[in-house]
Amino acid sequence: MKKNTSLIIQLIILLLTAKAFGQGITNFTGTLPQASSPYEDIFIYACNLHNKGAYDQAEVEYKRYLFMSNYQNVQYETEALCSLAALYELKENYPLAAETCQKAIQTLAKKEIDPEKIDKLRLIHIRLLSLAALQSKEYLSNNLYIYSYMKLPQMSEQIKKEAYAAAISDALMNGRIDYAQKTFDAAVEALPNVWNTQERKIIFSAFADLNKFKPKKQKLAGYLSFVPGLGQLYAANYKDSLNAFLLNGSLITLSVWSLCTLDFWTFSLLEFNPLIRFMRGNIYNAQKDAYQYNLKKQQELSQPILQELNKK
Repeated sequence: MKKNTSLIIQLIILLLTAKAFGQGITNFTGTLPQASSPYEDIFIYACNLHNKGAYDQAEVEYKRYLFMSNYQNVQYETEALCSLAALYELKENYPLAAETCQKAIQTLAKKEIDPEKIDKLRLIHIRLLSLAALQSKEYLSNNLYIYSYMKLPQMSEQIKKEAYAAAISDALMNGRIDYAQKTFDAAVEALPNVWNTQERKIIFSAFADLNKFKPKKQKLAGYLSFVPGLGQLYAANYKDSLNAFLLNGSLITLSVWSLCTLDFWTFSLLEFNPLIRFMRGNIYNAQKDAYQYNLKKQQELSQPILQELNKK
């Protein structure tokens, strides 16, 4: 009995201090029962490894415990999944962290746990999905879980609000202004009490500024690059514009001079090797600079919206 009591106390401390989701693992299933089988010793061992920073070994033990849960009705399946998701987040493997967090939600749903406790995990899941979308450069709006969090009637207002905010923020960060605005309109209609009149005014004003913004044309930047540095100048990359003008301008000048002096050998070397290569590089860089300028400017104009979305 004394040994079991010690194990329970140790588990509670470990679960509360482990670095899960940036805030610590919480016990979503209520008071932890006493260890009743050797399987629980594996989970305790995994928690010890986790707490000591032996993350790779802890991951192996959590997986071993979860594998055994397929053959035995174990007590800490949800906690093990949460801990494993926390390890994946520490390793910045956000897609796998989000997937593991979703499995933890499913285990709680099967046990018909208090919905408020499930919502705590759903909020974490939304954040992990946002990080995963940012890491993989995929749009969060295409994620079915985010869509279900926004649309399903059984979801709480807090879950819907966070899901809408995540989808809108992700769209803004990726330059999908039209989708972001349509999603905010849908959010206001679905959640009329979440944003007050002043907050809506700020957000709609920021969207108006975004719609007024005229992005740089990437094709035009490429065409202008036939004059060394002009494409980068158009894309507001003044440093690269000067470098391109000096380098490519010098090569073009040397190429023209060699042609005028009938030095065809030098002309051919310049024309078919460095000159063409640098010109192609300038065209590509000018188009990339135009894209980055547009994205940076849109993100700057989006800041008032992001601040209002994440204020509550």
